[in-house]
Amino acid sequence: MPATTTGKNLMLDALKGTNPAAPITHVGLLTKGPNKSITSTGSPDTFTSTSHGFSNGDIVVLSGLTGGAGLVAGDPYFVIGVTTNTFQLALTSGGSAIDATSDVTAGTANKLTELSGGSPAYARVAITFAAAAGGVLDDSTNGAVINVPAGGVVDYVGGWSASTAGTLQVIDDVAQESFAGQGTYTVTDFKITAST
Repeated sequence: MPATTTGKNLMLDALKGTNPAAPITHVGLLTKGPNKSITSTGSPDTFTSTSHGFSNGDIVVLSGLTGGAGLVAGDPYFVIGVTTNTFQLALTSGGSAIDATSDVTAGTANKLTELSGGSPAYARVAITFAAAAGGVLDDSTNGAVINVPAGGVVDYVGGWSASTAGTLQVIDDVAQESFAGQGTYTVTDFKITAST
């Protein structure tokens, strides 16, 4: 059911307020790990990927899916139920395993890892938002400049509920940028759009 613009604005304003209890307060950067080929079976789905290296709680994104009608390529999922060659996915950290509604016969999973290290050290940057308008929540701080360590690769920008730990609330893929030496990454505009 599509939301009206007023409804979208109310949903988005909640992300910067006290409901939910973990609003978006900081912006940070993530890098995408190597491609891991996946297949899945069962209900809820168990994914197979030989020596995948994932741990419970890892954030992954999927791409190139054949099957898996209930999955959305590019959306973040949380790894649960890890064994050496299998894992399951949840919509929330520590949540219940999801059913993809049809088996995945081919696809790719990539782990997302927040950057760390450097001098000056990488750290999330505080961000505030103006009131939602037209179904868009836009930062009122005109972006953020974030330290990136030498060797860092930026693939995603994320919004968290705290300066450390906290809950990852939103992610967006960006054009990959690699840093040979210490540098900074500028998020020029941080917008969240309500699509339904």
